[in-house]
Amino acid sequence: MKKQSKDWEDIKINERRTDKIFFESSLLQSISDKIDFLKEESFGLFNELDSNEFKQQLDEFDLEEFGEEAFYQISEIADNFSELKSELINSDELPDFVKESARNAKFALNRDSDYVRKAKRKLDRLDSDSELVDSYKTNIRVIELCDKAIDVNYENWQAYYFKAQALINLERYDDAIRQLIKSLALNEENMDAWFDIANAYKLDNKYAKSIEVYDSILKRDENSFEALLGKAQAYFELGDYQNADEFFKKANSIKFLDDDAKEMWKSIQKDN
Repeated sequence: MKKQSKDWEDIKINERRTDKIFFESSLLQSISDKIDFLKEESFGLFNELDSNEFKQQLDEFDLEEFGEEAFYQISEIADNFSELKSELINSDELPDFVKESARNAKFALNRDSDYVRKAKRKLDRLDSDSELVDSYKTNIRVIELCDKAIDVNYENWQAYYFKAQALINLERYDDAIRQLIKSLALNEENMDAWFDIANAYKLDNKYAKSIEVYDSILKRDENSFEALLGKAQAYFELGDYQNADEFFKKANSIKFLDDDAKEMWKSIQKDN
């Protein structure tokens, strides 16, 4: 009887060891899940190293990809802890002179640049199409980080620019365009911002305004392939096929069109 009792206790202990712990806080749960992911990936790597087939599998194992994935996860965990700290300390309850002092200290330490780097990493993470990324939450977090950077240094043009990227991803086009204009006011030479404004207008079905922005770009560079192509696509969506054909032709004379643009152009030529 004693032996059976001991066995039963052992089974219960083993069950507890394998049970996953769940937290009431979604933020703490997110941190826990990311730590679990790193553990599983690490054990998988160690098993690969221990395997007799390691030499054969080495060529198939993408160490760079694994390292990048681990880096992103560690970065996410650190950011989640930072977010948790911000939630625990409500800045609205702090006196103004304390908040101003903290802002000055962050400015001296270039913390706005740190926030911007974190925001960019998260946007890059979205582009990687990882299954571990929650697109909505990530874009919201990018906006929060950029707002923190702007609070520290309102002249950081990158903060407005990356905030606009997240807003475009969330289909908040008017808000995105406002942020892009603020970014351009601080750095007019950032041509990517001009293209993003034109693209935001296109995504919002405001094709005439999109064409106006492309015209502004073409005044700077009359051979801009991206602007000529964007303008052709905008005319196509407006049903102005004559102008669309003209600008597809101009774009194609500079650089070969991709398959989607070619199909669009062919459909015009067939109708003509």
